[in-house]
Amino acid sequence: MMQLYIYNTRTRQKELFVPLMEDPNYTWPKKDFVGFYSCGPTVYGLPHFGNVRASFTADLIRNTIKNIMWYKIISMSNFTDVGHLAWDSDDGEEKMEKAAAKEGVTAWDLAKKYEKIYRDFFKWLHIDDFDIMPRATEHITEQIDLVKILESKWYTYIIPDDWVYMDTSKIDDYGKLLWINYKKHLEWIQAGERVQLWWKKNITDFALWKFHVGGGKRDMERESPWGIGFPGRHAECSAMSSKYLGNQFDIHHGGYDLIPIHHTNEIAQSECAFDVNPRVKYWMHNQFVNMNGKKMSKSDGNIVSPYEVLEKWYDYLDIRYFFFTTHYRSFFDFTWQSMEVAKHTRKNVIKKIGDDISTAQLFSKEKSFIAIESKLITDEGKKFRNEIRDAIGDDINTPKLIATINSYLIDMNQEVRSILYRLEIHFLKIWLFQSIVEAKIDIPAEVTTLANQRIQAKQEKNYVWADEIRKKIFDLWREIKDTKDGYEIIKM
Repeated sequence: MMQLYIYNTRTRQKELFVPLMEDPNYTWPKKDFVGFYSCGPTVYGLPHFGNVRASFTADLIRNTIKNIMWYKIISMSNFTDVGHLAWDSDDGEEKMEKAAAKEGVTAWDLAKKYEKIYRDFFKWLHIDDFDIMPRATEHITEQIDLVKILESKWYTYIIPDDWVYMDTSKIDDYGKLLWINYKKHLEWIQAGERVQLWWKKNITDFALWKFHVGGGKRDMERESPWGIGFPGRHAECSAMSSKYLGNQFDIHHGGYDLIPIHHTNEIAQSECAFDVNPRVKYWMHNQFVNMNGKKMSKSDGNIVSPYEVLEKWYDYLDIRYFFFTTHYRSFFDFTWQSMEVAKHTRKNVIKKIGDDISTAQLFSKEKSFIAIESKLITDEGKKFRNEIRDAIGDDINTPKLIATINSYLIDMNQEVRSILYRLEIHFLKIWLFQSIVEAKIDIPAEVTTLANQRIQAKQEKNYVWADEIRKKIFDLWREIKDTKDGYEIIKM
């Protein structure tokens, strides 16, 4: 029986994963699924490597629970399209409105544009759609209801012409996600992390509902019991996850940067509103992507877009392979040299494996990855299966997993090859069984025309159009690969 140990940010230690439906201490309505929620992107601009890594990690966790552990799972990842201010101090411009004004469109149109771009990236990176992908703007009623519950329990106060605030002084364990000695850490919070406004009761109090101030009207403002406005950035995750997964669920994922404020405040409002502690059993966080020695960030201009990576003749799946080479809890240091190494390493692995799928389908009838174990006969197959299991079971240790695979590439027997094939289909998804010498024949004229249009789009730096064309080619069962000499069309 396979065991999975995951690092729980809430307890700051690795723990054996025991879903709530198997936990004897769970007292809420019985579940028959693992509930998984991941904080999704704010759709106001193009994604960068940090955004993409977060989505990759969410996919990694979901695939582990679903395709390796073989649990039924309901997975969620949201699109934030309202209520996200420029600063965590609950002031500054609303990001959607600011970006929409810059592009000369409505906030609604901006959100649709960038949500589609994100969805396209998910598809090309082989990140499947999550079971539920809600938008914040479609759940304003639930967010208002959350604030009303907190208000009825006397956790809120109002500052006219500003916000409805959460009074954190009424929460005994506020900040517990920070780390074990969180109460001392709260004393160390400096201006700049959470700016102290003279009208707040406490430096850590946070906004639940923003009032409309001044003339004009924001695109995404709504009526509420407190007047026209929009919700604070933390309310959506609590409201939406509770609606679809229940008031207590198994795993909540997000980037490491969300721990100090967003996830800390999400825990506070959720546990106070729903009378449950802990609200989430396992909190999982991926570490930053660094570039030039500092966190990759749009606000600092220190970013590399996946579009730029493709412009340098890399493939989407080179990016996916690159992410596998670093553990999700470690800093991911982006350099072009490392990107080149990932590209060539993936190519070499594919060459060593070859494209003979017929010898890799020994376990095609087995329902789960775990069920393979009882079918193994050879010592090499058993050893490979155990090492794969141990790598994934150790907090989804992907570098160890990749190293294990590389160590078996020469003279693989049929069992090893079949285990790897199943792992590729359900977990890795980096096309390891696609020979580098692919068939480049039978290319319809329609595909060639689209490929030439894509060259024009890239020359004009119209990357959105170029990605649209790539999608059209994909829908025609062809894959286009950028090369230094132009492109190659591969029959899928």
